[in-house]
Amino acid sequence: MKSFAVLAAATLALASPVAKRESGGLLLCTGANATGTCDYTVYPLDTCVNITAPFSGNTNTFAPDGEAFACYPYAMPCGGICTSPEGCTLGAIDFDYPNKFNLSAVQWAGVASFRCFTKTTTTTVETEEQ
Repeated sequence: MKSFAVLAAATLALASPVAKRESGGLLLCTGANATGTCDYTVYPLDTCVNITAPFSGNTNTFAPDGEAFACYPYAMPCGGICTSPEGCTLGAIDFDYPNKFNLSAVQWAGVASFRCFTKTTTTTVETEEQ
């Protein structure tokens, strides 16, 4: 029995540690509900990324992972000038965004670029009046 315990301990010591998942993971698909051509990549935060074919202008699934980050999709490429009277971003999309698996439901499948960022939370401390 002692040799089994030594073998088990040696096996655990040689096992590689579990890697922590990086923030910035984003699933892009040409179809709604993660259908069509899909790509999952971890993108750098605070960096504008141009979407390339087949996703440029044809992204129906724009689904960030569940970490504390969100992404702004843009209708123009990085460095472009916004000329739309409605604005050139849908707003911040995070894991909890209800239409992340179907941007066509909000008429916003024309994504050309995006920028992801870390979400920060603020805590309000209430003081008790005396």
